[in-house]
Parts: sequence; structure tokens; C-alpha cells
Amino acid sequence: MTEAEMTDFKPGKKLLLTNGDPIIVKAKIGEGGQGSVYKVTYNGAEYALKWYLPNYLKSLKPNCKKFYENLSNNVKSGSPSSHFLWMKAVAATGKNSEGFGYIMDLRPTNYAEFTKFIKAKEHFANTQAVINAAINIVEAFQALHRKGYSYQDLSPGNFFIDKKNGDVLICDNDNVAPDGSNLGVGGTPGYMAPEVILGKEKPSTNTDLFSLSVILFELLFLAHPLEGANCCKYPCLTPQIEKELYAEHPVFVCSTTDRSNGPVRGICSNLMSLWPIYPDYIHDAFQTAFSEEALHDGRKRKTEMFWRDILYRLLDDAVVCPCCGEINFASKSNGKEIVCTECNKKQVLPYSIVSEHARLVAQNGKTLTQFHVAHGSRDITMGTVVESKKTKGVYGLRNESSFIWAVEYPEKPIVSYEPGKTVTLIPQTKITIGNKTIHVEE
Repeated sequence: MTEAEMTDFKPGKKLLLTNGDPIIVKAKIGEGGQGSVYKVTYNGAEYALKWYLPNYLKSLKPNCKKFYENLSNNVKSGSPSSHFLWMKAVAATGKNSEGFGYIMDLRPTNYAEFTKFIKAKEHFANTQAVINAAINIVEAFQALHRKGYSYQDLSPGNFFIDKKNGDVLICDNDNVAPDGSNLGVGGTPGYMAPEVILGKEKPSTNTDLFSLSVILFELLFLAHPLEGANCCKYPCLTPQIEKELYAEHPVFVCSTTDRSNGPVRGICSNLMSLWPIYPDYIHDAFQTAFSEEALHDGRKRKTEMFWRDILYRLLDDAVVCPCCGEINFASKSNGKEIVCTECNKKQVLPYSIVSEHARLVAQNGKTLTQFHVAHGSRDITMGTVVESKKTKGVYGLRNESSFIWAVEYPEKPIVSYEPGKTVTLIPQTKITIGNKTIHVEE
């Protein structure tokens, strides 16, 4: 009898949560190296139960009790973000390491594991969905770290993504622990920070930031940032080779200073086709995130706020192709036209709304936020871009704020626009909101 069979719960099996409430097993829906996952009912609703295998619990010793207590504490503290499939309650057959698991919400069927996207078994609907997924992941980890936790073991298997809109659910949150506390988990090869692989540091927020950068690179380019020519020299990766590639001598695959690990034609096809699609500021961001300095010094890692700003800048820069619906980036254009990277059709660039620190390319439904106007919050909407119902490609900005806007069209007197009114976007128009002025550019 295998270990899995020894702990295999049949439909109808009754288990107890630590508060004494019963859960009933309906069916087994998955299994892995740590344990098995079941669909269960609790209080009339369906949940997923992750139950740990005996050998996995033995492998945690002497940290098994600490692991159990941390799991219970995570239940009490609650999820830092709706993007985490967080543990709702602990189930146990006895105290601590005698046998236990936890229940969480079931994952909807429209979410696919990120590894399937990397292996081309699933495909994003468009680049908009890719950017949305990246933002959702960054904001989820920003919430996690702000709560004082570190994740400690990021890998593509932790992320489930809706390919249509980029919504993200993050699973396997049982390794999450207060920053500075480690439960014996090191991480996954290829995603562990070099200092963790070399045994110099334990997993922490700083090492999470390294793993996060790897995940973001894989999202945008469907390739690993450290796997180029150096990796392709080997028919298979042994633990010692992984140590060399990911920790002792890691080199960014798109490095401008060290070409030794550059992409290999025919093998790194995803990277070679996707890298040119994105603007230079994205290239620069990853150059610094995987610079020699950042690879070896956790204090030099790029934060969630850095990535959030860069990714939202991508959304501000985005232009939807009217022919195929793919998005392109205005900053990649030559002159007043842009050629779609998907269907090769030309499009006249819309006008942009510009402030001292931001540029928002006009597209129907985009929002002007407090960030664009006064470097404030992106969560506070000041205006919405709307397309003319009469003339396609002509846009206006509807006042969604509590301010009366002072609008100065070229060679025209200043006009007041109350909340709900729409300003037609004409080049050289100035819009004053409070004590800040933005303007329209071609």
C-alpha cells in the first residue's frame, strides 16, 4: 500500500475542523508531493481540503509543530488579499503532527495553472490580460508583505490565471510565515534567490522580491530570465549545474554588459519574439532587476511599488488595435502611426493626456486618476476617456471628480466643466483640476 493510499479519504468520510465542526469528503480532486486535495462540504457549501501526506510531515521535523501553529495563525489573521486562496480553517485527526490539513475556497474551472501558459498548453487572450495578471500578482504580494509576511516559495505552480482577463488566484499559501521566520522551506530551483541556494540567507521578503521578478519576466516573455546559452550547453540540469546557473554565476539572458548567456535561436523563441514588443522602459526595468548587483544583494531588489508603477505605465501607454483587438504601445511608434504587432495593420495614434510625470494615451474606458493629475492614488478616478458616438477615433474626457475643471482650448477663452461634463480632447488644450494643470498632446 502506497503512502497516498494509507491516507486516501473515500467519499462520505467525515473529518473534524479544530473548532469541532464536521466536514464531509465528496471526491479526491488532486495530489502532489505534499499531500492530496479533496472536494468537501462544510456548512452546506463546497470547499477544497488539502491534507498532508505522512512522509511530508516527517520531512518537516523538527519544524512540524511550528508549521502547524503557523498554519493556525494564518487562519486567524485572514487573507491579505482576495487573490490568495487562503486557508479558512484547519482540520486535524489529532494534535499537531498526527495528521492535518486545511480547507480553502475551491478554484473556479476557468483558471489555469501558470505552467500551462509557459508550456503553450494555454494562451492569454491578449497582451492586456498578461499585464492585468502581472499587476494582480504584484499587488497581491505588496499586500502580503505589508502585512509582515514572506511567501518563501514562489513558483509558476502557485499561480492560477484566467486567460481572458488576467485575474489571478494564488494557492499553496501554507508556506507563508512572518518575515524572518522560516519553516524549513528553501524554495523551488530556478526561483530561489541566489543567497538562499548558497545557504547564506533564509527565505525572506527580499528573496521573495527576486522570485517575483522571475515570475513577472516569465509572464511577459514566457521564458526564464537566467536560462540562455549557458543553460543550453547542458542536456539536463543536475543540482550542481542549477547551483552554478542560478546562484554562483547567474547572468541575465538579455544582459547588455555580459552576452555570454544570450538567447539561443530555435530554443529561446518566445523571448526573441516577445522582447521587441515591449517598450524600452520595460527592458530597462528587467536590466536593473537582474543586474549583477541585484542578483547578489537582496537590498538592491526591485520592490512591488516599482513594478506596479512600471506595469500601470504600460496600461497608460497601451493602444488597442481596431482591426484585431490586440494592444500595442504608443511609445513604440514612429511618428503619428503605429503598426500592430499582431495583424500588421497601421493605426493613427490617439492623442495623449499629459502631466508633469505621466502620459495617458486616450482610449475608450481608460481612467484619469489622482496619480496622473497630482501623483496621488491610482485608485481615485478623476476622469474617464470616452469615444465620440458620432466620430470614431475622437475622444473626450468626462469629469468624474468633485472639482469644476477650468478648460482652455487653443485660442479660446477658459470654460468651466462641471462634474459629468465631457472635454473634447484637442491638442494644446489645457485642463486645470484643483491647482494642477494637464494638457493634451498629439
